[in-house]
Amino acid sequence: MLKITLHDTASEFRLRLEGKLAGPWVQELSQCWQAAAPAAAGRKTVVDLREVDFVDGEGQALLCRMRQGGVKFLAGTPLIRDIVTRCGTVDDRTAEPGHVPPNPGKHGSRPRPL
Repeated sequence: MLKITLHDTASEFRLRLEGKLAGPWVQELSQCWQAAAPAAAGRKTVVDLREVDFVDGEGQALLCRMRQGGVKFLAGTPLIRDIVTRCGTVDDRTAEPGHVPPNPGKHGSRPRPL
């Protein structure tokens, strides 16, 4: 089962996915993406995969085609990040907005403002 929610703003077209990107749901996502492409022209297209817990081979191939078409991804789990990283870039937004992660090279240190 896959839930697809569309968020359409002046600057961005976003597809938020929840569930499993597998089987007939791959074709459903493909149809949503293709149907929305003309309306999203000139804006950033983002696929939010933070609530996806499984992607089959056909789903991976679709994500790669989407990436080649200029789509950006948001991924939350290492599994999903790995899948979409193979296709191109991934925007990791697992943290809440405004959250600044600690410096991974120095335990206990605070990030310095730039």
